[in-house]
Amino acid sequence: MKLSDIHKDCQRKLASAMRETYSDAGSIIDYSFATFYGQGNPKRPRTGTLEGSKKVDPPRISGDTAYLKAGYEGNQISYSDGTFSGAEVLGATMTGTYGVVGDPSYDEEAFRLIIETAKANFASQFGK
Repeated sequence: MKLSDIHKDCQRKLASAMRETYSDAGSIIDYSFATFYGQGNPKRPRTGTLEGSKKVDPPRISGDTAYLKAGYEGNQISYSDGTFSGAEVLGATMTGTYGVVGDPSYDEEAFRLIIETAKANFASQFGK
């Protein structure tokens, strides 16, 4: 096998692992909302506002480099009554403050799972 063939194979594997991680990251972020909302009994009905904060950009893949951004973005959400901005909503859910009822570890667990999944996806392409 020529060096140029090995290089192309590595690029193909990189792209494949990134696309798979992108798909998995979206599912993990979705699951994290169920984790948050699955804990506690709020006094008011849940609004589902947090779900609007999902931010998983398609991977940028160019030759030997790849980049993926997955997480939560507060500027996409706010409470409909105007009491909290998106950043305040995320802050309250991630710290369990302001009387917000839910599992505040949802984001940390999601990030841990995304990293674990990325490692597994790359290992499946490149070996251990």
